[in-house]
Parts: sequence; C-alpha cells; structure tokens
Amino acid sequence: MTARARGRWAALVALAAATLLPLTAARRVRARWDRGLAARDASAAAGYLAIVTPMARSGGGYDLPQLLIRARALAGLPGLAVDFEIYDRTAPLVHATAPPLLPAVLEQLRREVAVRWTGEAMLAPLLDRDGWDVVGAVAAQPQGAGWPVSPWSFAALLLFVAAGVQAVRAMGVTGEPWRQALGRYGAAAGLFGVAMFADVRLAGRGATDQWLSDARLLMQEAMARVPETRAAPASLAPIARGAELAPADSLGSGVVRRDVAGLVRAVVAVRLGPGRWVELRARPLEAGTAPWLAVVLGLAALGPLGALLAGWSLAASPRQRRETVAAWGFLAPSALHLVAFTVGPLLFALYLSVHRFSPVEPARPLIGLAGYAQALGNPLVWAALGRTLLYACYVPVSVALALALALLLRGRSRGARLARTLFFLPAVSSVVAVALVWRWMYQPDVGLVNHLLGHLLGHPFGQLLTRAGLGRVDWVGDPAIALIAVMIVSVWTQLGYQMAVFHAGLESIPRAYVDAARVDGANAWQRFRRVTLPLLRPVILFVLVTGILGACQVFALVAVLTGGGPVSATDVAVYRIYRTAWEQLQFGDASVLSVLLFVLLLAATRAQLKLLDRRVEHA
Repeated sequence: MTARARGRWAALVALAAATLLPLTAARRVRARWDRGLAARDASAAAGYLAIVTPMARSGGGYDLPQLLIRARALAGLPGLAVDFEIYDRTAPLVHATAPPLLPAVLEQLRREVAVRWTGEAMLAPLLDRDGWDVVGAVAAQPQGAGWPVSPWSFAALLLFVAAGVQAVRAMGVTGEPWRQALGRYGAAAGLFGVAMFADVRLAGRGATDQWLSDARLLMQEAMARVPETRAAPASLAPIARGAELAPADSLGSGVVRRDVAGLVRAVVAVRLGPGRWVELRARPLEAGTAPWLAVVLGLAALGPLGALLAGWSLAASPRQRRETVAAWGFLAPSALHLVAFTVGPLLFALYLSVHRFSPVEPARPLIGLAGYAQALGNPLVWAALGRTLLYACYVPVSVALALALALLLRGRSRGARLARTLFFLPAVSSVVAVALVWRWMYQPDVGLVNHLLGHLLGHPFGQLLTRAGLGRVDWVGDPAIALIAVMIVSVWTQLGYQMAVFHAGLESIPRAYVDAARVDGANAWQRFRRVTLPLLRPVILFVLVTGILGACQVFALVAVLTGGGPVSATDVAVYRIYRTAWEQLQFGDASVLSVLLFVLLLAATRAQLKLLDRRVEHA
C-alpha cells in the first residue's frame, strides 16, 4: 500500500469516527434523559397511587382490589410517556403474567427508599399513607433513546460526509485546492457539531416538557378521584417531586419557559377549579447542556484534524515528520499548561461574565450582555479604568530613566557592574516586601521620604516643594498624591529590569556602526540619535509594551500600600476586580471587568505595535 493510500485510509477512519462519535454521544445523553423521565414518572405514579388508593381495613398497605383497579387505570391512562408496572409487595398487578419482583430488590427499596435502575426499568418505592413503610413498587419502562437525528442534523451529516470525502480525494494535492477542500471540511464539521448540539437541547427540552405534562395529567386525575385535594394543592406535591408548586393564572395547555426570580424555568399550569390554578415549575434539562457543545464540536473536529495530519504526512519528508513530532513532543507539556491555566480560565471568565454568578447564591441565571451594559454604565468602573491608564503613564518615565542609566553604566568596569546589580535588586525582590518598606518610608512623621524632603526645605528646590505642598505630607493618605506615590515605587522597582534589557540591546549593537559614525564626524548626540536609537527601537517597543501591560495589571503594590484608598484614589482596575470577586462575592461582575480589561490591554498593545512596529521594521 502506498503512502497516499495509507493517508487516505487514515483520513477515512477519522471521518467515520467524527461521524459516529457525536451521534453516539447524543444518543447516550438522550438515553440518560429517558431514564430520568422514567424515574420521575415512576415517583409521580407512586405519589398518585398513595393519594387515590384507600387503605386496607386491617393491617398495613392499601386495599388490594382498589389498588388493582387504580393500577390498571393508571396503566391505561392516555398521554403518559412511559409504560408502568405496579407491584403489591412483589406481585405484579397490571400484567399478571409478568415475573414477580425479587424479594431482595424489595428489601433494598425498603432500605434505600430511592428510585433505582434495574437494567430494564426505573423502580420507585410505593409508600404507605404515612410514608413509613414500602408496601410495593412502581416500575416505569423508558421508551428507548434511538438515534437522535433531526432533519437538519441529517442534512448537516450528509454535508459533513460529502465534504470529508472531497477532502480525502484532494489529499496529496498541494496548493489552493487542498486548502479549500480542508476549509470546507472544517466548516461542515462545525455545522454538524452545532446541529447535533441542537438535537441534544431539543431532547432535554422534550424530556422536561413530557415530565411536566405527565405530572399535570396525574394531578388532574387525582383531583377527579379525590375531590378534597382541590382545596389543598399541597397534598398533590408527592406527584411532582422535584418541581415547585405555586399559585398562578392560566398559561394555556402547553409547557412554557419563563423567567422566575432571575432563573429560566419550565412552567405548566394545573387547573384546580373555576378561576383557581397552580403552576408546576422545574429547571429545564436543556439549561445544563452548554458543555455538550464543546464535546460534540470536539468530536466532529476529529475528521478535519485527521485529514490535516494525513495530508501533512504526505507533503512532508520523513525527516520533517520526525522533527515535527519531536518538536510537538517537547511542546506538549507547555501547550497543556497554556491550555489549562490560560485558555481554560479565559473561557471560564467569558462564561461567568454572561451569568449572574455568586458562590453564596444558588441561582446563577444567564443574563447575556446585560452585565457588560451595567459595567459600561457604572461610573466607578470608568473611574477605575481611568486611574489605571493614569498609573500606566509612569512607564515612559521609567523607560527614559532606564535608557539613560543603561548608557551611563554601559562600561565593563567593576563599579558599573556593581551599580547595575544594585539597580536590578528591586526587580527580583518580593513585591510585598518592597511595598511594606516603602509604606514605612512614606510615613508622614518618621518616614524617610519626608525626612529627606525636610533637609531640602532650606534650599531653592526645597522652597519649590514647600510651595507645591510637598514639604511634609502623608503620601499614601492624601488622595491627591497617593497614586503618584504608587507610581514612584513602580518606577523604582522596574528601573533595574528595564535598564538590564536596554543594556543587552546596547551590547548587541555592532561596534562598527558607531565607529563609522565617529569617523564621519558625528558627535555623541548625533551617534545616539542616528545610530543607537534606531537600532534600539525593537528593544524600546518590547519594554514599552511589556511595561504598559504590567502597569495595567498592578495589584500587589496597591493592596499593600494603600488598599485602594484613600477615598478610592488608587482603586485601579485589577484591585476593583479583586474587591468585586472576593469582597462582594460577585464573580460574574468581576469576570465582566476582567474581560473589559483584557479588551483594553489588547487594544493598547495593538495600537503600540501599529505606531512603532513600522519604524522597527525599517530600523
């Protein structure tokens, strides 16, 4: 078999897997929900029988003839989604020829008093009127999941298979035809995954609607047989375990979705009498299907991925294949780390940002873009973003100082190396320790900063400081200068690192360029402006971009130095995110702020690259 044939067979296997696995996953979900429907209907039937069946005159349990009548009437009730078998002790009542319930199973029901799966049916315990003893069981047979392929899913499946076959045929052809075929294959895989996810949601919706309809039917039948239950709707609650009963008005005959206290609920109305209604409310199953979108899309993507790998194996030489496999083997740990701790949290933050999410509230409704609209209309958010941008203005100052120091300490002497080391120490020191030291230095009475300024008051520069109000101040307690105090500390901590980067950039400039400029008669300033600065532009771009990104994410200095105060003067974006999440416990709002900050940093970085990268390319 040739290499091309082997590649095509591998791509066909990937296509088959990408076709069958999403179908299998959707079938398993539907089977699980069919079992859940059978379990709920079995519990509802057990509650119904406990309400409508008279007790035996002597001994525990129900009147057997009446239980037999009610059981067969229940099994023949039209509209129920499952088939029932009712057991009195271990004897079947609906189908007399059915095998009896095993005594061990009945004893297990008495111990657990919970619905259990027997392999063929869901079995719910039938309790006596007092709810103390298990006197029988109700078995509900699921209807069977089948293959959940709707018309649009079938059309998407055919399109996916056709695109996959076309991509397999184009395998081995280099250039635009192969790329176009692979692109169509990927688009068809995405469409197929979305269609299968729609089927999963519809299956969950159908199971929820059917259960609520069955519960309403059993309630209405119970009220017809026991009229006194109309005056006490709470007595019907055992029929609808897991749903909430609430007074309401008529909603029509179908099940509707409605917002109830910020949560989407499936709601159906039950008529008690003329003008008297109650609602059955339950969490719809489709509300928890969001993770299945990623599952079916990932399974459907196996086809295009397999075709891509097979096509690459045909186009690449054996040496390239070995090198690529080895490279990805080395990159795999870092890639997994990146996915787990960068991509994963980013996706989770996006998920939280469209929900009202709090760990102290059980309700976590989907609110869409309402959180973003609320954040953009909040003046406190804009103030925090404004203070963040103002704080980031220290970066050009520190960059200029770092470049000047790098030029001054460019020599290889012992003194220059020692000075560079001393300047670099704050960059590798603990941020919390640095903040604590500077907090002590900023003290208005015993702090070193005011002590040094006091010695300058007799000089002309000190007189300028006095007129500016900086003679003796509370640096971190005055709202007017607290942010400036934090910026001074940031300059001090970043100066050494930026100086080291500039020093490395200066050392990488060929000496011949500077010597040629000196021979041409250029002075020191001209050599710096015409030779050194253009060649340093890539380094300047790197330092500016990383410095602004770091400045917009400042947290530790603010938390230790000022705590966001005084009067929110240093309440920058990341600190506000922290307070929103861990003090107010509003993770959804904090995620909205995080996404907005991410967009701001992305826009700022792109703007810097557009402004400076053109000059860098021609440097």
